[in-house]
Amino acid sequence: MAIASRRLAEALAPVAKAIGQTIIPESLQDAVKADIIVLAIPLGTQEEVAKDAENWRGKIVIDVTNAYGVSPVELGNFPSSVVISQALPGAKLGKAFNHSGSIKWSHRVREVRTRIFALAGLIAGFATLIAVPAGLQAQEPPENIVITPPLEGDPSRVVRLTTVLVPAGGATSFHRHPGDQWEMVQEGEITYTVKGEEPKVLKAGDAIYIPRGTVHRNQNLSGQPVRTVELMIVDKDKPHTEPVN
Repeated sequence: MAIASRRLAEALAPVAKAIGQTIIPESLQDAVKADIIVLAIPLGTQEEVAKDAENWRGKIVIDVTNAYGVSPVELGNFPSSVVISQALPGAKLGKAFNHSGSIKWSHRVREVRTRIFALAGLIAGFATLIAVPAGLQAQEPPENIVITPPLEGDPSRVVRLTTVLVPAGGATSFHRHPGDQWEMVQEGEITYTVKGEEPKVLKAGDAIYIPRGTVHRNQNLSGQPVRTVELMIVDKDKPHTEPVN
């Protein structure tokens, strides 16, 4: 596990020692070569950090950057995770919950023993993929799975409750599910299309029922991020999504 900042690696040696014996201080250029990176930087510096890696494609970035005190206008009315992902094209971005300003960590070394603020080389299971990077081009939006319990009284099926953040231009291909689905738009608007039918625009507060086997897709054509909640009751031990040409 490595830790890095804009300071020289030698200057980080006392901090690394305070965290634990397995922590290695590195230069920022070396640290961003890791496959898994925990990013804790002041918002606005992401473009500078991005230049330190030759290629971000395929890297897993757990974003703990704090947007507190930054106005939505400064972020272009995008969630902070989308702003970070735009600076790291090709990376798989996960958003972890953080309510501490990055400046505080420089004065609170002892707390680092139990809190993670390393930049690179960390494996952790506390974040889920919630944003599509690569310049917000049309891609399959990943799901943040909230619950997947078995259906009471019917062990052959499970309940899937997920939240999905779809950036501008994000879309799914036509697909179907081995069960029923309910979808509600929390924020923004999504274009929902059943194959062979006219598209429908669903806005915040709108909900729709999608029967088992319905071939459909979602597209974000609005130019703004969209957040949805999806509930499915699907057959157990089957892929919950089947692509359809």
